[in-house]
Order: sequence, then structure tokens, then C-alpha cells
Amino acid sequence: MYKKANQNFRLFSTALITCSLTFVSCQKDQDFESSMKDVGLIEVASKTASKSSDADKAFDKAVHQIMQDMMQQMSKMEMTCDPDIDFANMMIMHHEAGIKMADAELKYGHEPEAKELAVQTKEGNEASKQRLLAFLAAHPNPEPLSKEQCKLFMKEMDETMRMMMQCMKKAPDTEDVDVDFANQMICHHQGAIAMSRVELKWGNDEGALNEAKMIIEEQSKEIIELSEFINEHGIPSKKVDEPR
Repeated sequence: MYKKANQNFRLFSTALITCSLTFVSCQKDQDFESSMKDVGLIEVASKTASKSSDADKAFDKAVHQIMQDMMQQMSKMEMTCDPDIDFANMMIMHHEAGIKMADAELKYGHEPEAKELAVQTKEGNEASKQRLLAFLAAHPNPEPLSKEQCKLFMKEMDETMRMMMQCMKKAPDTEDVDVDFANQMICHHQGAIAMSRVELKWGNDEGALNEAKMIIEEQSKEIIELSEFINEHGIPSKKVDEPR
């Protein structure tokens, strides 16, 4: 540590001082730790951190399962090549996943503002889902696109889901449930907006087109609110990335 190694006395004196300071510092740390233990603060802090970590792991696991289930549902869905009907069916599945993600935040999160955003997301998705179900009930007979048009439509819809999943995979994975929820929901909303834009391009029915416009407007606003929450709340230290 010291460059002038030939000055033995000086080095020895410095070493003695360093040891003395270290001993005093360690003694103070031990005294502080002992007093903390006496009032139970160390145990409380440890348990709080443990609970936070457990909640984060549970939230991550829940969201992973929710999105996996949604993608499996969509992959099994029989496409009609009617863009309005297919959009409605896919968006219902997408909304159901969003509702479950909001439920996971309400279960594992702790920030009141994030919970309010989760409630807002849940209510908005549920309302849109009910309107889409009503649309499907009123339109039982598909009016399919041509074969070539259908391929293009399906390709564009698949791309929206691919981009959403990629966004969710790349989103910062922190130790904070509320921040993770906000980041994941931003990606989820972006997926819904992209799907709605595909519907606006290929759809024909006024009801489905209006619903797509509403989704774009409402979820764009929610993205801003979620982003503001992240900026105000601050992004905590990243944890070691775990396979999802």
C-alpha cells in the first residue's frame, strides 16, 4: 500500500495507527450491532428484506406463468381470418392476462400508488373485455379476408406479440415488485396498442374499430402514468438476472 518501503519506522508507525483505528472502528461497529440486536432492529430489518425478496420472487413467477398461459391460449386459438373477430378474441385473452398481472401487483406489491395503477388497469381491461364479448355475441358469422390478406394480417398480429414478449424479457428485473409491475405492464400495454393498430389497418366493423381506438387512447395514458411512477419512485439496484 505504501510506496516508500525503505522507511521501516515510518511504515511500522503507520501500521500501528491503522491497527488501532481499525480496532476502535470494529469495536464501535460491534457495540452498535449489539445495541441494534438488543432492540431487535437487525432481526426486523432482515425479516423485512426477506419478505420483500420472497414477494418479488413470487410476483416474477406469477407474471411469467400468466404470460406463458396467454401465449399458449393464443397459439391454440382458431383464426377465422375476420380481423374484427380475431382481434376481439385475441384482445380478450390479452386483457385477461393484464387483469391477472394487476391482481399479482395487488397481492405482492406495497406502494399505494402502484396499487392504484393496478386497480385502474384491471378496471379498464375488464370494461374493454365486456365490450368485446358483447361485440362477438352480436357478430357470430365471420367475414374472412382473402387468403393472402389473412396471411399478412396474422403475420402482423404475431409480430405484435413477439415484440411485447421481447420487451417484457428485456425490462429491468429489480428487487421491487411495484417497479417490476410498472415495467412489465408498460410492455403489456404496448402490445395491446400494437394489436389495436393492426385492427385499425385491417378491420371493417365500426364497433371493433372504435374499441381499438379506445384501447390506444386509454393504455397510452396509462403508460405515461406508469412511467411517471417509475421516475418518481426510482429504479432500485438490479438483482442478478434469473432465467424466466
